[in-house]
Amino acid sequence: MSVHLSEEEQLEVLKRWWKDYGKIVISAVVIAVVAYFGFTAWQDQKRQKAEKASEVYEQLLKLVNVEPGKTLTDADKATAAHLATELKDANSKSMYAYSAAFFLAKIAVEDNKLDAAVTELKWVLSAKPDAATEQLARLRLARVLTAQKAYVDALAQLSPEPAAAFTAEYAEARGDILKSQGDLDAARTAYEKALAATDPQQQERFMLLQMKVDDLKVDSNMPTATPAVEEKAQ
Repeated sequence: MSVHLSEEEQLEVLKRWWKDYGKIVISAVVIAVVAYFGFTAWQDQKRQKAEKASEVYEQLLKLVNVEPGKTLTDADKATAAHLATELKDANSKSMYAYSAAFFLAKIAVEDNKLDAAVTELKWVLSAKPDAATEQLARLRLARVLTAQKAYVDALAQLSPEPAAAFTAEYAEARGDILKSQGDLDAARTAYEKALAATDPQQQERFMLLQMKVDDLKVDSNMPTATPAVEEKAQ
């Protein structure tokens, strides 16, 4: 009898427990199930979005990678702009979007639409990308601003010092700006820094930088005519 009563007591305890906590248990189970299926759906959506972005990016790559000496047709440029805009709108915080903006900036520069190139590069910076992408965007923006003769703004893009991988290119870009401003000594120093940071095995680039350094050495060391010589020449 005592065993029977014990079972009744246990059942009563269970009923009371269920009355007090049953709704909480059910709610927890429902939340767990919803969270699981929600997470799964989110993962599927994320995967599908990434696959779609990859497909669009492949189309863009095939379109813009033309053979040397050839240029994009107006129709190809329009298609490239459409694909790039699609990537930017749908994946604004991804490398696909940043690369798309770089492509648009490149096309704009080739068409001498420098304002459009500036807009694209500033869009990349506004997205707050990773450090390497940011430094690349700043370098390219500095070059476009230099072409626009906005030298002060161009120099501002090259500060602070970049990672080692960009040291040579940043120094060269700084040298180009300083040379355009007429500060030849500072330009030569910048070119020398770029040259020192360049691997001699990169022969074409190394020779180009050496020429920039040598040209400024010639310019800065050219003898000037004395007044006596000038008078004699007259």
